[in-house]
Amino acid sequence: MPVTVLADYPIIFPLNESRRRFAVSSGFGIRMHPVRKKRVLHAGVDIAAPYGTPVHASGNGKVVEARYSSSYGWYVEIRHAGGFSTLYAHLSKLYVKKGNVVRMGRRIGNVGHTGIATGNHLHFELRKNGKPQNPLQWVILRDSRYKKSH
Repeated sequence: MPVTVLADYPIIFPLNESRRRFAVSSGFGIRMHPVRKKRVLHAGVDIAAPYGTPVHASGNGKVVEARYSSSYGWYVEIRHAGGFSTLYAHLSKLYVKKGNVVRMGRRIGNVGHTGIATGNHLHFELRKNGKPQNPLQWVILRDSRYKKSH
């Protein structure tokens, strides 16, 4: 049986807060969709950040998707230990491909506004056994300067 270490779980914030503060522009939960104008589950958090800001894997894992979709735009999905998966969407550039094994902290893409997006941001989802979770209740913020805008 393989040994699982803490880095195998998605525990770190995907943007590097040591350089600047980032704000959650849309939280997890039911919300009015800003484009479709319907109340829907927002299955992740939107983190406002400048175009091109590096996005990092929040834990060790395997890239199970790295492609374009009409809603997410360019996105990466990573499968982690313990039934966890993370999704990073609206990216302007991808640095990984489907099938890649990534380590915690590896740059996987850049912030953008592809797909259905109203501006530059990272849409970050975390799932446990396929069920959406609030990522901010799971990840460890690497810098206490992080702030929440809502």
